[in-house]
Amino acid sequence: MELTKVSEREWKDIKDIYVEAFPKQERKPFYMLKNSVRKGKSEIFVAKQNNLLLGFIAITPYNDIVMVDYLAVSSKIRSSGTGSKILQKIFDYYQNRKIILLIERLDENANNSHQRIARKRFYLKNGFISSGIFINGVSGNMEILCWGGNISADEYITVHSYSLGRLLFTLSRIKVVS
Repeated sequence: MELTKVSEREWKDIKDIYVEAFPKQERKPFYMLKNSVRKGKSEIFVAKQNNLLLGFIAITPYNDIVMVDYLAVSSKIRSSGTGSKILQKIFDYYQNRKIILLIERLDENANNSHQRIARKRFYLKNGFISSGIFINGVSGNMEILCWGGNISADEYITVHSYSLGRLLFTLSRIKVVS
């Protein structure tokens, strides 16, 4: 498997996986994701094997922190180790930075509680730890996971605000909760 920066011809396949993998409330408008990459604020790496796009990771580097906005693997090959391989390549590429991401907070009453548990287990298996920081916003109740070192709530707010931009960050109504 190779991991390369997105090319123009790969956007449609990325969008298909993006829409399939994430519920609407967790997705930025796709044009904003594309625009962020074109402006150089964010990067998307695609995982390919034999010219077949397997998945992608969208990240926003900011100082010594890299925020994973999205990691998605095609439903056709999920649970085959592709997500772990993508993460390992990102860990190698950004080895001197902290890497953070958001997951839905565990809630045994949630409709997708099994999916939330599996997702957290996946990230913990791949070396992430809980930051102990929880947020609430339009996307719901989320937990921040870290790799390569922990971050503070202020660092998280700064990175996420940079990633979304001031207007979208304000509209997201993100607040740190205990």
